[in-house]
Amino acid sequence: MAASDTVEIDERAAKRVKRSEAPPRLTESEAGLLEYVHAGWRPVHAIIKERYADFLVHEIDTDGHVVHITSLDPPPKPSVVESVPEQPATWDDLVPYFGERVAQLQAMAQGASEETATFIVSCALPDKADRTRVHQLIRTLASSLLSEATTLEDGTAAIRVERAAAVAGAAASRGGRGGAHGGGRGGRDRRRDDPTSEAVSAPPYIHFVLQKTNRDSQEAMHWLARFLKLDSRGRASSTHMLSVAGTKDKRAVTVQRVALQRGRRTLYDVWSMVNHIGHPISSSSAQRRTLDHALTTRAERGLRIAHLQYASQPLQLGDLQGNQFTIVLRNVHWADQEALGTEAASLRTTLAEHVAEIERDGFLNYFGMQRFGTGTIATHQIGIAVLRGDFPQALHLILASGQTEAASSAETESQEAEAEAEAPPSVRATRAALAAVEAQQYEEAYRLFPKTCVAERAVLEKMKAPHWSPTDPLGAFQNIPRTLRLMYVHAYQSYLWNRMVSERVRRFGAMQPVVGDLVDVGGGQVRMLTDDDDLHTYTMTDVMMPMPGMDVTLPESGWLTDLYHELLEQDGLTPLSLVSSRQPEYRLKGTYRRMVHKPKDLRCEVLSYTDVTAPLCATDEERLLPGFEPIHTEEDEAPFLALKLVFQLPSSAYATMLLRELLRTDTSAHVHKALTKQASQ
Repeated sequence: MAASDTVEIDERAAKRVKRSEAPPRLTESEAGLLEYVHAGWRPVHAIIKERYADFLVHEIDTDGHVVHITSLDPPPKPSVVESVPEQPATWDDLVPYFGERVAQLQAMAQGASEETATFIVSCALPDKADRTRVHQLIRTLASSLLSEATTLEDGTAAIRVERAAAVAGAAASRGGRGGAHGGGRGGRDRRRDDPTSEAVSAPPYIHFVLQKTNRDSQEAMHWLARFLKLDSRGRASSTHMLSVAGTKDKRAVTVQRVALQRGRRTLYDVWSMVNHIGHPISSSSAQRRTLDHALTTRAERGLRIAHLQYASQPLQLGDLQGNQFTIVLRNVHWADQEALGTEAASLRTTLAEHVAEIERDGFLNYFGMQRFGTGTIATHQIGIAVLRGDFPQALHLILASGQTEAASSAETESQEAEAEAEAPPSVRATRAALAAVEAQQYEEAYRLFPKTCVAERAVLEKMKAPHWSPTDPLGAFQNIPRTLRLMYVHAYQSYLWNRMVSERVRRFGAMQPVVGDLVDVGGGQVRMLTDDDDLHTYTMTDVMMPMPGMDVTLPESGWLTDLYHELLEQDGLTPLSLVSSRQPEYRLKGTYRRMVHKPKDLRCEVLSYTDVTAPLCATDEERLLPGFEPIHTEEDEAPFLALKLVFQLPSSAYATMLLRELLRTDTSAHVHKALTKQASQ
C-alpha cells in the first residue's frame, strides 16, 4: 500500500469522526438494570472513584480473614532452614525412583568399574518435585556423583547421573566445563546447590500479600514477572509462574494474595527484587535503591509486597471468600439540586437510614456495567450474534467497536475542533484503522490499530492473510483469544439474567418470595415454590434466578419459563441456541445465582471536607510509611459532603450494585469520569 494511500485514509477518517457526534454509551437500562429492592427513594448525586484511593479492596481469604499489609519489613536473609531433624538419607530412599538399579548407582559412587561411569535413568519423572528430590538425595548420598535433568528420544523426562571424575575428565578434554568465566557447574552459587540451604530445601511456592495501585490485575502480574526476571521463553515476560485467587479492580487500591512458583528464589530474593534493591533510583541518578528507600518511600510501579512465606501449593481462582470494600463517595448532594445547599442535615439522616435498610433487606445482585464493556457496542450484543451463529455480524460489531476509543476521546473535549487537532496518537490511529477497514485494507488496519485493541487486531491478523476468504468469518473470529471469545457469550448470559431479575421485581417486588420462584434448599439444589409452601419460611436471599444453560432445568411451565422464552425471542434466540452451537465452547452451561445479596458488616460515616484533593481514607502502605498523619475531617459547615462505606461481599457480587441501590444514579464508568472532570474544573 502506498504512503499516499495511507494519508488519504487518515484524512477521510479524521473528517468522518469530526463530522459525527460521539456514539451513545451503554446505559444501565440497556444492560437490563431497571429495578431496585427499595422503591421510591430520592436520587442522590455522588462521584464514585473521583480518586483511585477512594476505592479500597481487601481480599478475604478462605479462613475469613481480611488480608492487610501490617508491616513493610523484609523477610530475613537466606540461611539454613531450621526444621525438625529428619532421618538421614539412605540409598533406600532412591528405590521408588530407580528400583533395583540403585545398586548400580552405589557401584558408580564407589568407582567399581568404568562401565558404571555413566548411568541414565529411563523411568519417567514428569513431576518436578520428584526430580528435585532425586537431585537432593544424590548430592547428599554421594559427593562423587553429579546429576542433571535430560530428555530421552521419546520425550520422557529423565535424570542423567555421572561420576564426578568422569565429568572432570570430559571437561578437561573439552577445555573445561566452567572455568574462570563462571560457566557450567563451576560458576554456580554453591549455596543454592546445598541441600540444607533455604534456596533448595524450602517448599516450592512463595505466597505474599500484594497491594497494587491503579493497575489492573494482568498489568500487575506483568510487572511482577519483569521484576522477578521470570522465564520469558522468547516473550517479553512471563506470568505463568504467578497465580491469584481472583482479579481485582483497576481504578482502585487493592490488596490480595499472590503465589509464585519460586524456583531457587528465597523470600529475601523475591522481596529485594520487587523492591529494586541495588537498582538505580532513577535513570538520571547514580544513587542506588537501598533497604531504607524501600521502607520509607512508595513502592515501585505502585506494587508493594509484604508478608512473604513459603507454601506447598499455588493459589487457584476461587480460593477466597470474597472482598472487603472501603469506598468514599464524594460531592454528595440531592440529585435534584446543584450543590449541598441547606439540606445537609436531612441528607445525613436519610443516608444513614437507607444504609441501614440495605443492610437489612439487601440489594439486587445484578451483573455490573463492567461486565458489558465500556464501549458503544456492548459485549453482550456481540454475544447474541455468536449464539445465533451469525459470525459476519459478530466481526462487524467487533471492528465497529473500535470507534469507541476515538469517540470517547472526542466527547471529553470541550470543542469538536480541539478533539480533532489534539486527540492522543492512539485515538488518531484508531480512526485511521477504521477507515482502512472500510476500504478493506486489512493489512493497513492491522498496523494502525493500537495493541490495546486485542480483538480487533486478532480478527484483522486473520483477515489480512493471503489465504483468508470472506466466506470464512468463523476462522477470523476464532483467532480472538479464547477467554475474550467466551466473554461475549457469557456477557449475553449475564444480560439475560439481569433482564429476568428486573421483570420479576417489576411484577412481584423484591421483599418476599412468590409462587414460581426457585429457592436454595442446600447442597447445591433448588426447587420451585408452589401453592402448598409456606412462603414465610423463605427470604429473598434464598431466591435463585437461573442463568440458563445445559446444567439448569427450568420448570415445565409458569411465569419464569414463559419470561425466559419471551426474552430470548426478543433477541432472535431460542433455548436451543444457548446449548447447541456447532462450536462446543459456545454452549452455555448455566448455573443459579442469588437474586438479592445482603452486605456483611456494613458501616457508614458521613464526612465534611473543603479540599477536593485531600484523601479521605488511607491505604495500608500509607499507614506504614513515615510521616503518615491520620485522616482529619472538617466541621459540618464545610462545603462538601462525602459518604464513607465499609462492607463485605462474596466474590460473585458487585460493589457498584450496592452503590446503585443507595444512590439511584447511573454507576457506569463513563458517567463518573464525566462527573470527576466536571468537579475538577
